[in-house]
Amino acid sequence: MPDRCVIIHYHMFKNAGSSVDAILQHNFGENWVEIEGPGNKKLTPEMMETFIKENPSIKAISSHTAQVTMPRIPGVKVIPIFFFRHPIDRIQSAYNFERKQDSDSPGSKKAKEGDFASYMAWRLASPTINQIVNFHAYRLKDFRQTTFNREGQFFRPRAQVALRTLPFVGLVDQFDKSMEKFAELIRPHYPDFELIKARANTNSDPDVSVKLKLAAFEKTIGGPTLTNLMLLNALDLELYQFVKDKLWEDA
Repeated sequence: MPDRCVIIHYHMFKNAGSSVDAILQHNFGENWVEIEGPGNKKLTPEMMETFIKENPSIKAISSHTAQVTMPRIPGVKVIPIFFFRHPIDRIQSAYNFERKQDSDSPGSKKAKEGDFASYMAWRLASPTINQIVNFHAYRLKDFRQTTFNREGQFFRPRAQVALRTLPFVGLVDQFDKSMEKFAELIRPHYPDFELIKARANTNSDPDVSVKLKLAAFEKTIGGPTLTNLMLLNALDLELYQFVKDKLWEDA
């Protein structure tokens, strides 16, 4: 067994990341840390590797900006946490969050200014289009090597390789079961790892099914807008089903 085990939580916006962080902080205290790339930009695997080497007491790391590529460090076992969410459910949650958020960020301003259709149109015209179009595929595309945004034909195979290779992929709509699976994976290294009930930074009822949430969302935004959103996220919808069918056959 390696001398050291480090957990890396790839924190995806509105993918139960705050709840995962609450569990990690509960277990590791000051040995859990949040880090981001320079200027809140991409944190490369090389940067992550350097940080792990230079901070030998760290046991768990969370990052919104880390490239989803596990660093390879002799003597260190890296175990990732990556959560996948139904893409339309995630977009609804992000929109609702930004409407309620006490912030003057561009996204929060646009969410408060008008309805979802106007918010979506703004996102589609902005550099942050990936926030509502194939968000997961975009984050997974660089798993083995950098893929430029214009090389969209590589997104699907690269994302599928990532999902097959990562030792743990959780589902937000199966959060408790997901964390139970993660606990099984981590306890050989951290036998005292404890699961706690954590529902941090959430604006939705975890007991309401995705199907019911989507039905309610359709009533809010209208059938044509929802259909357009699903077409735009066809790749993420495919990957979501891939996760359920291939990795969560009992889900």
